[in-house]
Amino acid sequence: MASYLISYDLNGPHPSHKEMDDLIRSISAKAGRVLETVWWVDYQGSTPQLRDRLCATLRREDRLFVCACKEAAWFNTLLDGTSLKNAIEAA
Repeated sequence: MASYLISYDLNGPHPSHKEMDDLIRSISAKAGRVLETVWWVDYQGSTPQLRDRLCATLRREDRLFVCACKEAAWFNTLLDGTSLKNAIEAA
């Protein structure tokens, strides 16, 4: 399993932030919000597979960034720092 960062911008009424958050949580039991629209997830598949899974919900006006994560540094994230550190180091 690999660690990924997901960031999205929604530019219309659908999907809502709640719908996106629920989708991301459904993809992996190991997921957490790092910043308002930035998530960390453990995911079994590839970067393009994760992107495609999320894009199935997004509209043409929305934006998405998915990145495999091997090393990171942070300050004052919404996700507990220890949980984030352990997840990234395990990838």
